[in-house]
Amino acid sequence: MRHVGRGALEGAALATWHPILAADEPEPGRWRLVDSIGHEYGRVTIVRVDGEVRYRAEFEGALLGWGTTLRGACERVHRAFVRSHGPGDWQGYPDFSHGRK
Repeated sequence: MRHVGRGALEGAALATWHPILAADEPEPGRWRLVDSIGHEYGRVTIVRVDGEVRYRAEFEGALLGWGTTLRGACERVHRAFVRSHGPGDWQGYPDFSHGRK
């Protein structure tokens, strides 16, 4: 096991979990990424694109892109899942001009 070498976490073990561990394969070539309570949040499917093997990455039914590895496609789906829990895109500064007299 590798360990962190600097700062407040010096000597702490690095996590060995990876988003691919959130995937199950209900049928060959199709992986479902599931959250801690078993809800599917993403899907990765192996396909051929122009004769090349690719991994189609989807989050909540929307295409995120095409990966060249299962690992990379799972990471892409998981990043979208994590981002979905935070604030949305920045909407800009609020308009407070209506309060001026």
